[in-house]
Amino acid sequence: MVVCHCLALNDRTIRELCTDGPVTVDDVVARCGAGGRCGGCRPTIEALLAEPQGSTTPVELVGAGQSPRVASAA
Repeated sequence: MVVCHCLALNDRTIRELCTDGPVTVDDVVARCGAGGRCGGCRPTIEALLAEPQGSTTPVELVGAGQSPRVASAA
């Protein structure tokens, strides 16, 4: 799933940044730029960073100012 539309970065890219231990949204911005332009993806990045290590549970992409949600398995 595309997380950062400004830079066309997906959730796998963000998750790969977490393999070396805990990171913050600002770390993600510094490492790949996601969340550094318009900021609309920052809530989704926060949700991805809050997932347990190695999780592949989909997180729904949400707009700025909304809380991300874990996608339902319907």
